[in-house]
Amino acid sequence: MINYKITPSPLDHEWHILLKFTQDDDFPIEISLPNWTPGSYLIRDFSRHITSIDASCNGVPVRLDQIAKNCWRAASIRGEWQICYTVYAFDLSVRGSFLSTERGFFDGSCLFLKVEGTETLPHRLELTGIPPEWRIATTLPETGRFVFQTASYAELIDRPVEMGLIEFLDFEAAGIPHTIALSGIYPDFDRDRLVSDIKKICETELAMFSSPAPFQKYLFLLHVGDHIYGGLEHADSTALLADRHSLPLFDMTDADDAYTTLLGLFSHEYFHAWNVKSIKPAAFAPYDLDKENYTEQLWAFEGITSYYDDLFLARSRTIAPESYLNLLAQGITRVQQTRGRLRQTLAESSFTAWNKFYKPDENSPNAIVSYYQKGALAALCLDLLIRNKSGGRHSLDTVMDKLYREWADTRTGIPEKHWQIRCQEITGLDLEDFFQKALYSTEDLPLAECLATAGVKLTFLPLPRQHGGGYAEHICPVPPTGDFGARFKQNADHIVLTHVFNGGSAESAALCPQDKIIALDGYACTDFAAQWARYHVNARINIHFFRAGILRQTVLTVQAAAADTAILHITDRNLLENWLFG
Repeated sequence: MINYKITPSPLDHEWHILLKFTQDDDFPIEISLPNWTPGSYLIRDFSRHITSIDASCNGVPVRLDQIAKNCWRAASIRGEWQICYTVYAFDLSVRGSFLSTERGFFDGSCLFLKVEGTETLPHRLELTGIPPEWRIATTLPETGRFVFQTASYAELIDRPVEMGLIEFLDFEAAGIPHTIALSGIYPDFDRDRLVSDIKKICETELAMFSSPAPFQKYLFLLHVGDHIYGGLEHADSTALLADRHSLPLFDMTDADDAYTTLLGLFSHEYFHAWNVKSIKPAAFAPYDLDKENYTEQLWAFEGITSYYDDLFLARSRTIAPESYLNLLAQGITRVQQTRGRLRQTLAESSFTAWNKFYKPDENSPNAIVSYYQKGALAALCLDLLIRNKSGGRHSLDTVMDKLYREWADTRTGIPEKHWQIRCQEITGLDLEDFFQKALYSTEDLPLAECLATAGVKLTFLPLPRQHGGGYAEHICPVPPTGDFGARFKQNADHIVLTHVFNGGSAESAALCPQDKIIALDGYACTDFAAQWARYHVNARINIHFFRAGILRQTVLTVQAAAADTAILHITDRNLLENWLFG
């Protein structure tokens, strides 16, 4: 048995941890902390938050030698070992740990040292010194008050813990107990609406699979705050962050944008219980948490999940078909306006997540494409292709259900490139040409052709970037509009460029990221968006700006916006509803 005792120290944001175990052989002791956590594909170096660590055996201090950034070793001594260490916790994210006088949270990967060679032994956790008014939310198996035990180390770190003032909202979906553990400070809201909508989404996802769910109960850990957002999946729970104002208001009719985003977050992380926590790449079976685990298949696990997350909102009828098409058009626009889609393939995007997608810089829009966003569109095309080519006998649902049943039987991961092979074997369709173009080339996806088979017309219009795309009952021509070709942050009397897009107006005027634009044609840049809107295509603008503290000047010629804003229009409602609900 491996034993952990955790005591919070809220004022200095530290967890004090005592690790105890028995050594009964002559091998050296080696302990380590993961460098990353599953579901978030970046080396996080959690060990940097360990502020002190000491060891003793049979009550006698023992020297610990650090042999790597996250690993320590001690001489072989038989007996009762104790490792005392302290972890700083002030990371307000779903993948780290946080501790204050109001709340505690941790993902096990960033907190629990692993004792080499004991991974498959039972692991016991005791929480002590918890403020009396705090409550605990976790799916860790409880054996006593604030005492938990798991069958292995992997199980221990896959069940996050939330503690503090928590409101519990319980419901059943398909006979399975579900709980929303809500923390943070928030205004009153329509709890019945939230529970009803999440229940419908969960039941819709559960109904897609013919085999039993991979969990016997499920916990949503939802922490709300100010302008926060995120989610991280676990075996039978998920950690979520959302803005407090995204909770549904009383008497809300159609879901507003903020609430729709919240529902999509629930839907996305819940679907991961099947897709990546169950069905997974062979590279993740098991995870090696010391180093990067490379795979070309993240498009199939994050991208397909991103396709289904909003689709389930429509299928469960928590949003209207038109609202779903609005979300879909916005997703298409984001990809179409990313120049990096012409440079990086989906397979490359998946493989380089570790050093490109999760480490964005000012050139990222020009160099990379998101395996979430383009992966979702590839999944959309694949779903509609399968439906059309099979005469409605199969869909992407068919493939996901079969892959899940295979995982339930074998518990093995999918080798590289084998996902595409199994998809074709399951459906009996030749999809090789689609996969080659969608995954291994930078050609645009056949979105218009695929959507047409579902009764939806896709039109790209040259609209201002802030439009973002959407659903429209009628498609109307638009006059030419100018495009600045850069992202910026507006300040009181200037803007600072954050990203400059290849081939755009800003780049052609030799503007660079971090340039501080102070004047357009001699007028202070106090509201750039409004000032820019007054200029027509081909207008020449005299721009004054600071670069590295030096005043500079350039002339910018306004270029026409590209036709890259997606507008979706329903042409056949029967085909649309057959896709969404059939």
